[in-house]
Amino acid sequence: GQSSKYVEIMEHVSQLMAQNPDRKNYKLYVTGHSLGGALATLFGLYAAASSTIPLPVTVVSVASPRVGNLAFARTFAEMESQGKLRHLRIANHKDPVTLGPTVSSKRALALSAKAFSPLGYLALVVTGNGEGGDEEVYYHTGMKMKLFKHVSSVSSQRCELTYSGITIISGSKKPVAIDQEDMAEIEQSNKRKKKESSAELPMVSYHYGTSYSERMASVESDMKGMTLNNVYREKVGGMPWGG
Repeated sequence: GQSSKYVEIMEHVSQLMAQNPDRKNYKLYVTGHSLGGALATLFGLYAAASSTIPLPVTVVSVASPRVGNLAFARTFAEMESQGKLRHLRIANHKDPVTLGPTVSSKRALALSAKAFSPLGYLALVVTGNGEGGDEEVYYHTGMKMKLFKHVSSVSSQRCELTYSGITIISGSKKPVAIDQEDMAEIEQSNKRKKKESSAELPMVSYHYGTSYSERMASVESDMKGMTLNNVYREKVGGMPWGG
């Protein structure tokens, strides 16, 4: 059958690495915006497991939705701890796209049927298409850089750095998504919009590339001298981070 885009790209990258011995010290960076950020996250994990690519592989995703379930997030965190993978996940504060999907389409369909059509829900359960378990819940990965439109209410900076896998590597039985507060804030904003005609404009505009460019430019001076490896060590102290 036809090979996947991943295989096609990896073959091209491997050829480039093999063309010049000096390139053995090159590192692979994968980046993308929105859906491209999600694809970059997936690609980065698989590339980091390859035996032909110098490590670590670094993913820089912008405005990415959640990508995988708990098993995916745990595998991602394990590869991070081994120094094989790094992920800087850039997300604008109040960008709704970065907060979902919280569950798979399978669970979303089951929950919708459960709320509006009990018979439909029963049919889904009988056919093995019920809500499912932890494998149907999605999590973010990597080091999150949240960018604010204005100075953060909790600091003097316009960005915050937090590690998405902190509850996963801690061994917590029920990992918690670090963006729960953002989701609650957006829910409250949406409720206010229904009551107040003067409510702020839809936050979808915060997902646009221009919005990200503006906010990234505003924190450029704060990021000087900072390395992703050092950020990992600072935010997740005590872990055997390689690299």
